[in-house]
Amino acid sequence: MIKYRAFIQVVESGSITKAAKVLGYSQPGISYMIDSLEKEMGFPLLIRSKDKVQPTKDGARVLYHCKQIVNSEDDLRETVRAISGLMDGTIFIASQNSMLVNVVPMIISRFSRSFSGITVNLSELPYYAFPEMFQSGDIDMGFMSYAKIKGFEFHPLFRDPLCLIMHRDHPFARYEKIPPQVLSGCDFIMPTSGWDDTVQMVMDAHPFQANIRYEVASDTAAIALTAQNQGVYIMSALQASLLPENVILREFEDDLCRTMGYTVKSLKNATPALSEFIRTTEDVVREYLSGEKTLLRPVD
Repeated sequence: MIKYRAFIQVVESGSITKAAKVLGYSQPGISYMIDSLEKEMGFPLLIRSKDKVQPTKDGARVLYHCKQIVNSEDDLRETVRAISGLMDGTIFIASQNSMLVNVVPMIISRFSRSFSGITVNLSELPYYAFPEMFQSGDIDMGFMSYAKIKGFEFHPLFRDPLCLIMHRDHPFARYEKIPPQVLSGCDFIMPTSGWDDTVQMVMDAHPFQANIRYEVASDTAAIALTAQNQGVYIMSALQASLLPENVILREFEDDLCRTMGYTVKSLKNATPALSEFIRTTEDVVREYLSGEKTLLRPVD
């Protein structure tokens, strides 16, 4: 098994010397492990150059399976420790930005207080990056909007209304709810491609041709522009707490919502640590939805 770990670390570090340092072995020791693994496989796994080590085409294919084997061994060890009463380990979580600025920090905070021995490794991802990260085995759980990923389970948590934000003096502020057709021709702030899932959902339901004045890579930039009355911006109700006093939020007329939840490989076969994290997630979301201030809605 250590040969698999050595191969993975060499590829991720791009260096046999760096991999040896991380794993606590000598450089010749790591080289020997790689040579042994290549003999076992029957073909080269690495391309060695003066400046960098990278996987061969076949090595890249093998890397995926090595990660699966290593992850399975880690899961087995964690299960054994949990049965013995030693709850520790690491879980790898990823989240879309909208959940990361709202419920996810509350979930992690509560979980960490209860299970201080478990490390939560957190990454922020755009919606399109989740399938590849799941398939590679780099994440155990993803907080995301609904997506069908082959071999993985999506579990809904709540419905998140899509909204339009604007300066309080903007003409659209007179609407109690926004008719989507008014977006055609208006000054509009567009998120960068890859982070534009909310806009695409509205455009799929109600195609419009807005006057795109600015393109931004973050919601905070869009909110700052909106606060200066430079256009309107589509965002979800999850991010309503980020708005300054002079920016207001309006839902759309026909109740446009996206379903938010979490994706895992298997709820039934989740490790003890991940199972506890999921239980904490559902408890926190249930309590949050019962509050009076939230715009989020329970799943039907």
